Amino acid sequence: MARFRAWGVDERHTAQAALVFRVLALVVLAAGFLGLCSSLFPARAGVPELLRDLRSGDASVVQVTSPDVGEVRVFWSTGFLGDHAFTYHDDLSLPGAEAEHFTADVKERLGEQAAGVTFEEGDRFDALGFLDVLVPLMYWFVMPHFAWPVAACCLVAVVDMVARRDLRTPSAGYWLLASVVFGFGFPAYLWSEPRPLWSRRTPAPGDRPGMTGLRVAGATACWAGVGVAVMVAVALGRQ
Repeated sequence: MARFRAWGVDERHTAQAALVFRVLALVVLAAGFLGLCSSLFPARAGVPELLRDLRSGDASVVQVTSPDVGEVRVFWSTGFLGDHAFTYHDDLSLPGAEAEHFTADVKERLGEQAAGVTFEEGDRFDALGFLDVLVPLMYWFVMPHFAWPVAACCLVAVVDMVARRDLRTPSAGYWLLASVVFGFGFPAYLWSEPRPLWSRRTPAPGDRPGMTGLRVAGATACWAGVGVAVMVAVALGRQ
């Protein structure tokens, strides 16, 4: 009996620790997704804001690309949720030399401070190609520093999917596909497995309502809808 009670206490502690991790993981994933949205939909700025951030040391890397003749797109970041961008129109430089002309102009305005600034030419997303639709990969490419805590949460979730014996879904393969490929499956999994973080009723001991493949797809679609809504809100708020 003593051993059974001790096991019960340990089980409760394990369940509490798992609940804490799930909540923290959702917070980390949400923060990472907001950072991703900030990078994909940077705040609109201009040359004065760029010079201000470079002179103050808040930014040291500027990405410059020229997608069209007489047009230069500029991107820089001052930290988490501090992404900025603008489009610069240049009708004075030779075709194909717009980015170089813009870079030289900014360096001239910065003077000696230009030595500590790096200008990178090219579109940030060219290297990804079609892989930019995979949300987990976007973390590594767009915000590599924050990707580590996101990756840790996702890795623990994947291990939990494979190792658990009391999953509500008949097969962890549903979650693995939804999570690893679409990314939105990770918050859906952490919210609903092994039982929902929030429910209208108190589940009975051992109650595991069935989580079929259709429900997995539905949960992932709902979280994807939430993600798209956040993206739209961030994009509109930064115009």
